[in-house]
Amino acid sequence: MESRGDEVIPRHPKRSKPTNPAHFSSILSQDSVLSMPNLPTELILEILLKLPVKSLLQFISVSKSWLSLISSPEFVKARPSLSASNKNYTHHGVIVKVSTKSVFVVKDCSLRSLLYHPVTEAFDLDYPGKSPNHYLGFVGVVNGLICFSIRLFDRLYDLFLWNPSIRKYKKLPNFRLDVSRCYYLDGHVNFKFGFASDELQDDYKVVGIFPIYTRGHLSRVEVKIYSLKRDSWRCIDDF
Repeated sequence: MESRGDEVIPRHPKRSKPTNPAHFSSILSQDSVLSMPNLPTELILEILLKLPVKSLLQFISVSKSWLSLISSPEFVKARPSLSASNKNYTHHGVIVKVSTKSVFVVKDCSLRSLLYHPVTEAFDLDYPGKSPNHYLGFVGVVNGLICFSIRLFDRLYDLFLWNPSIRKYKKLPNFRLDVSRCYYLDGHVNFKFGFASDELQDDYKVVGIFPIYTRGHLSRVEVKIYSLKRDSWRCIDDF
């Protein structure tokens, strides 16, 4: 997972199930700014979903209802679904991790520009936890939400959930494990993380698999699961 090379991930992966506009009706009806008698809720929602991220960032300061709508999990989930059905790649983006001598750099560029234009403009993204003395690794991306890890030189690990579209992030709590016991004798890391959406529980989860070594030999494997809804880790029985 932890690589010094460049890494590319899609910013808007395909989502299988679209969001029902009925989820937004109660929010839209709470604010006179959002309530437009001449426009049905479905049309208002369709307009908002097609707006670029920069416009949405401006609209979240209009009122609490605008902020509630645009920040709602249903709205966040609906945008990747719309992007996946857009064959012109208008709303698609690509995030690139570039390794330099001093620091990992993350850049954002338009997929449409990357595919069809001779020159693509990329913009720097200031990701949380950025510093010269660390390694950055992407764990996964779901519905535009990115999970990544930062490994410091002292072998401490930090995990983040990051939504670059609305510039918000969450640092995950410590998973309470002595990671120094998860390294090969030659010093290479030997544990992995995965990130996924649990649609049945309406939750996002991070899975960590940690082989534990004793005197250079594998003694057991620990598996820990983080739930965003509970904001905590739980340990699955050793196996």
